[in-house]
Amino acid sequence: MSYPAYHPHPVAHTAPDHTTPVTYVLLITVPAIVAVAALRPR
Repeated sequence: MSYPAYHPHPVAHTAPDHTTPVTYVLLITVPAIVAVAALRPR
């Protein structure tokens, strides 16, 4: 039994479709920090 020659495909590093957890953390913390700064008594 013979197998065809193995030719690995080059991996194209394009923009990922999935959102990283860091993005979710920033989306939650940045508005919270802005809200706390805005509501803080001066």
